[in-house]
Amino acid sequence: MLSYADRAVEYRQIITRAVCGKGRKFSQTTHTIKPAEDIHTILGAWVINHRYECGKIGEAVEVRGSYDVNIWYATKGNTKTDVVKETVHYTEQIPLHYYDRNTRESSVLVSAAVTQAPNCVEASIASKDDGVLVRVEKEFVVEMVGETKICVPVYPLEYAENDDKELISEYSDEYGSESFDELDPNLEIDDLED
Repeated sequence: MLSYADRAVEYRQIITRAVCGKGRKFSQTTHTIKPAEDIHTILGAWVINHRYECGKIGEAVEVRGSYDVNIWYATKGNTKTDVVKETVHYTEQIPLHYYDRNTRESSVLVSAAVTQAPNCVEASIASKDDGVLVRVEKEFVVEMVGETKICVPVYPLEYAENDDKELISEYSDEYGSESFDELDPNLEIDDLED
């Protein structure tokens, strides 16, 4: 029987589904909402009914969605209150900071998850036209899954039953007396860059 070190390692390409792209984007947007009446005081602002869908556009993921911005305000010298609601539509391009160009395009599935739902962080009365400026922030994480090739080493079946320690000792006997036990587990890559 040939030893582990004498046998040439063969490699095989396997097609598998894997995460082939990831991205994240935080954004802030300011919307102008114009109620029918003059606003005296803003009593509250909130965002509800968030809906979205996503799709792959080139090397980015495009998220299209909408949400309702609600402003509770006082008018007529703080003697009457009302709520104004406006539906806002948005489109966000989220670049993939990791993207495998070897992915089969026809197999790609894209998903988006909201890590921070749209939230009103500030609402103020605009100075010139009495509209309300509402600042909304949100964050998405996107992931692309598709078919890609990976390359794996292939060993003869008789090695499948061997203990890894036997393979390591055969390898170290063949290629030198240095043992893997002598490796420094605390060594960091930065230490090598002088």
